[in-house]
Amino acid sequence: MPHSMKFFTGTSNPGLALEISEYLETPLGNVTIKTFADGEIFVKYEENIRGADVFIIQSTNSPCTNLIELFLMLDAARKSSARRVTAVIPYYGYCRQDRKDQPRVSISAKLMADLITQAGANRMLTMDLHAAQIQGFFDIPVDHLYSSMARCGLADHGKSVCQAPGGRDRLHRQTASRTERGRGAQHHW
Repeated sequence: MPHSMKFFTGTSNPGLALEISEYLETPLGNVTIKTFADGEIFVKYEENIRGADVFIIQSTNSPCTNLIELFLMLDAARKSSARRVTAVIPYYGYCRQDRKDQPRVSISAKLMADLITQAGANRMLTMDLHAAQIQGFFDIPVDHLYSSMARCGLADHGKSVCQAPGGRDRLHRQTASRTERGRGAQHHW
């Protein structure tokens, strides 16, 4: 008997989650997320997820409540007997702090990996990590996707412009190189 797949979203990317669910022709699951007067977050799955493969779509960018929502959603899914829980994290925050390059600093990318795993994720899917070695911080499988491949597919056949936000020049030059093959791309650095 095949296991059901259920998709849920936190409050960080509801538009993206809706697009994913429409593309997969699978409705988003029903989850209640509310904030109490003191700022505490409450999460409850409003449907049975026992034995299901659960995908939680939530970025970890600011504000920090996005992280707490993710942790609570992972924990609630695990405690609701989901068969497998995949954290779909389009933007993995705190990944720039991936090494100890000064005294008395945290390696936050490793800490976030530990927290996501301990909260209940069995697998993580993310995009454009600051450094590929961050995958090694996890004790669970990590699917690291590159948005450059999506941009190559969506680029205008006549021209494409690759921008390099956050110092990602090397990645964007590689993307521009791929789009040049057969398309005549222009780069603006």
